[in-house]
Amino acid sequence: MVFLVITVGCAFGPSSLVQAGGPGPELTGMEWMWAGTKYSNDTEASPTDPSHYTLTLSEDGTIVVRADCNMAGGTWKEENGRITITVTHSTRAMCPPESLDSVFLKDLARAAIPFFRNGNLYLDLPYDSGTMRFARP
Repeated sequence: MVFLVITVGCAFGPSSLVQAGGPGPELTGMEWMWAGTKYSNDTEASPTDPSHYTLTLSEDGTIVVRADCNMAGGTWKEENGRITITVTHSTRAMCPPESLDSVFLKDLARAAIPFFRNGNLYLDLPYDSGTMRFARP
């Protein structure tokens, strides 16, 4: 599968990602719900309730994350078509056994290449190991 990522010079900031055929949704200033991750080993991680797994990227380079029963924050940056997400702090509530909070946070920390398709945000993981999909609420 080949994905096209086009970035416009850094002068336009992090929300300059576009998709083939025109601009994609804004990357910043909105909440994105995690719809799931497909891994290259043919496995998937999909939350029962995507509204419990959210990511908000702010223009100032900070993030707000809901990982099921925990809230987290940190920083992000997008340069040369690549994204870096760093979770620097989190609450440590004990989520139910079926929770995907640790999977979600681990995948976010590994996110490498952002792109849009059909109004969704995708974050490719390194080494073609998988792709996270986010939808708007």
